[in-house]
Amino acid sequence: MDEQEKVTKEANVTPVDANYGLLIVSEESPSYKRLKSPGFSYALFFASIVLMFFSSFIIQTIAQAILGETDDAAAFAFVNFWTFVLTFSLIVVFLAVSKTLPALIKKFLKLRPYITGVFYGFIVIMTSVITTLVMQIIFGQADENLNQQIINLVLSRYPVSSFFWIVFLGPLVEELTYRAGLFNALSRRNRILAYVVSSAIFGFMHFNIPFDAEGAIDKAKLIEEFINIPSYIVSGVVFGFIYEKEGFAGSSVAHITNNLVSYILSIINIYAGK
Repeated sequence: MDEQEKVTKEANVTPVDANYGLLIVSEESPSYKRLKSPGFSYALFFASIVLMFFSSFIIQTIAQAILGETDDAAAFAFVNFWTFVLTFSLIVVFLAVSKTLPALIKKFLKLRPYITGVFYGFIVIMTSVITTLVMQIIFGQADENLNQQIINLVLSRYPVSSFFWIVFLGPLVEELTYRAGLFNALSRRNRILAYVVSSAIFGFMHFNIPFDAEGAIDKAKLIEEFINIPSYIVSGVVFGFIYEKEGFAGSSVAHITNNLVSYILSIINIYAGK
């Protein structure tokens, strides 16, 4: 046995590409088992939430110093782009330090997650549309929620930078947080609880409390927020199902597909209306 084979055997990994030295972690390896453990999943969830708020605070402070309060769209684009960049980078560092990053990377080196992910991505879109239609039949026509309105404003002015955090960084951070983190941890105890809690938190993270010009809560728009929120919660349930069936890579590709289609339709709608 040569030195490379000895190292590979001791590390419990399988070489993939000798040219680049890429190694895939075996499902029997400690890092893979750690990734699936409830304790690590809770740690990943709370670490992601803390890192997200920490990154947001840092970036908002920088944005206010640079941009002031003269351009809400520019500030929103700046804050979201760099918040997701910083959050994702810090989560990757967390995964690397905990030695679970190779186990996650392994999931993206197969073809199946991309095929099933795209398919399930359109399932998410369909369920979201159906949920929205049902809510509108029950409660009447409602405008897009504040979160989507702001995103549309940013897309109209910063379509390129928005593409990266809306289509890629956002879905990856959210799947690491709510599915690989919270859903995975809770499902070890109770699957129903995992679906309910993770999808509810995921949904309400897209909820905003609207204020009018006087600084009071805008009750009409608040009702619209509640009418729109079920579509996010239902999407969270579907993403949980995809994660359970196809793993992190499958749910991530589905989430990216969902956001990509939404991004394209929003861009078409914005520029077709000009």
